[in-house]
Amino acid sequence: LLELAEKYRGSKTDDTANAQQAEWRSWEVNKRLEYSLVKGITEFIEQDTEEARQQATRPIEVIEGPLMDGMNVVGDLFGEGKMFLPQVVKSARVMKQAVAYLEPFIEASKEQGKTNGKMVIATVKGDVHDIGKNIVGVVLQCNNYEIVDLGVMVPAEKILRTAKEVNADLIGLSGLITPSLDEMVNVAKEMERQGFTIPLLIGGATTSKAHTAVKIEQNYSGPTVYVQNASRTVGVVAALLSDTQRDDFVARTRKEYETVRIQHGRKKPRTPPVTLEAARDNDFAFDWQAYTPPVAHRLGVQEVEASIETLRNYIDWTPFFMTWSLAGKYPRILEDEVVGVEAQRLFKDAND
Repeated sequence: LLELAEKYRGSKTDDTANAQQAEWRSWEVNKRLEYSLVKGITEFIEQDTEEARQQATRPIEVIEGPLMDGMNVVGDLFGEGKMFLPQVVKSARVMKQAVAYLEPFIEASKEQGKTNGKMVIATVKGDVHDIGKNIVGVVLQCNNYEIVDLGVMVPAEKILRTAKEVNADLIGLSGLITPSLDEMVNVAKEMERQGFTIPLLIGGATTSKAHTAVKIEQNYSGPTVYVQNASRTVGVVAALLSDTQRDDFVARTRKEYETVRIQHGRKKPRTPPVTLEAARDNDFAFDWQAYTPPVAHRLGVQEVEASIETLRNYIDWTPFFMTWSLAGKYPRILEDEVVGVEAQRLFKDAND
């Protein structure tokens, strides 16, 4: 599938895509689901999801099997630089549609009775991405865990207040963009300040074992665990809530993270850091006594109405592409050998 995904990634026209459709639509259903996820195709996702559901023993098996396999391929391609953030977002939308289709069937098949535990999950403040979080919630609910999903853009105070109100057994944080990492550190610090002891689970596209070990775990004395993907969540949660497995699991995780921190500390920086003395010797010099600030031509609030056509000429597109993890300066990025095709698509979408 990796080879096929790479082969088709370079397709630039709808005509070519239509010609290829006849081939991939003849594949067995699990491979069709994976292909739809990799390519961000929603056209057949419900049809194929239903076919896979008919073949599965339980609806959740479609999520834990072909859908998670497809998202793992997306993650691998993204990590290798063969997919870019706009494509990952499209893949996530396909996954969301498939999960939404399955949810009524999953709800109907859930076992009633005492839950295995209660977990508060949220996408942290500043981040609106929730596909992975939603999948985790569905998977855990199917395994008889009670999930309190706070949604996206959730500040630390709301997460912790809710955890206290519902007497949560765990807290799960999710995020896709880089600033989310700092917010997760903030949540961990606040949990420590407020005296929490329940496990903290970390997940999302930008998260990693290294970041969790180096930046997050050291700020919270309770168990802090990085969960690589939704398919591993059930095992991690079960171990953390088990009377017989918890202590050993937490000890092994902390030992592993300590090793990660040691290895991280041994890495040498690409450029040696400047000493404090050298930095002070080269501080910014400015003669404030000789500076006269400009006087405003008009005071008060000024109302300005400008059309999007006018404002478009003042947009700095380089940071826009950087936000979508496409490296390069505008307009040269549109002709870049690696990201040019995707940059052109993104640029067109933004202007349309």
